[in-house]
Amino acid sequence: MIHARSISNSILFVGDDRRMSQFGAMPVVAAGTPSLSDLAKAGPETVAGHPVVLFETDGTQNELEALAACVAAAGGRTVFIALADDNLPLARARALSEAGATDVLPVDVDGAALTDILTALLDRGRDPSAAPARNGTILAVAQSRGGVGGTTVAANLAVALAADHKRTAPPPRVALLDLDLQFGNAGTFFDLEDNGGMLDLLSLDGLPEPGRITRAAQSSGLGVDVITAPAVFVPLTSMTPELVTAILAALRGAYDYVIIDMPRATLDWIAPVIEAADRLVLVSDGSVPCIRQAKRIVDLYRETSVSLPVDLVMNREKKPIFGSEMLKDAEDLLGLKVAFWNHEDRRAERRAVDLGQPSASRRGKSRKAYRRLARLIARSATENKKTAE
Repeated sequence: MIHARSISNSILFVGDDRRMSQFGAMPVVAAGTPSLSDLAKAGPETVAGHPVVLFETDGTQNELEALAACVAAAGGRTVFIALADDNLPLARARALSEAGATDVLPVDVDGAALTDILTALLDRGRDPSAAPARNGTILAVAQSRGGVGGTTVAANLAVALAADHKRTAPPPRVALLDLDLQFGNAGTFFDLEDNGGMLDLLSLDGLPEPGRITRAAQSSGLGVDVITAPAVFVPLTSMTPELVTAILAALRGAYDYVIIDMPRATLDWIAPVIEAADRLVLVSDGSVPCIRQAKRIVDLYRETSVSLPVDLVMNREKKPIFGSEMLKDAEDLLGLKVAFWNHEDRRAERRAVDLGQPSASRRGKSRKAYRRLARLIARSATENKKTAE
């Protein structure tokens, strides 16, 4: 695995040498060849010792073949990053990824932006799935109705799980997967735009390799990697049971926790998600219609996974000091006790979204509340896994 410290070594640039000035203080050296095809002809020793190769390309067939040859010669010791014009067709960008490019960046990327990108990339390694399998915990977050705050809970739970750990231990790796393909906005909680990663996975004819799946995730800078929903409209049927199974398997192997923001639609590919989930976090409020809908969701999901543990979260509601008859009736109907109450703080939620910083990452009551929720769910998931073993 390549680590961030490798950034101190020289980065090889293949392209127009006049662009060297845009990299600023980055340790970039010119390959002396205008194209990757010329580099491939020079032999694998040209790449040796360089942890990163930046190369200008227009994605032609000759360039794709040269990239594949260079990647094979590097034997996993080098990251190849393509620099392309903004008008590069999506099909060619996907072809570059398939040929071995770790990322495709704008050709005019400057040194400061490139430093941030390389640091994030190299810190998590070129391919997290290449590390020993983590057997991560999968938490599906569903909501009983629209507007109850399911995505808010999912994003904040992910941040809380990443942040709330013993200081002497390494932080857990946490991924947030937005499966609300048509209306998902989990990325906005982290100020992340769609990078085309999910769309790339949906567009493949076959199943993607694990490394391609994990590379679809974007680092939030808060300890959470996010796979956003596509920014363009896609049919819900573009996801398949086989593809979602492959995605979850890759993420489970690369992360300690995988938080899934579930869609409200009922589709055939939801069943594999529920089968893979270690727990369901059901977000609701105390209204009668919402509780009835929550009952339908629990019954539906337990048809797929009879023993699925469910944590009922009452969001944007204050826990009553004394138990009410309505609450008792709701718990009796669901066959569940409320696991957690999260008080309403619309002002803080709005500010968090506007800043692209979930409430769990900022000092205040919300951060403390979400960390308590994270501890509760993490402890329950660990106990369930030990029982299963």
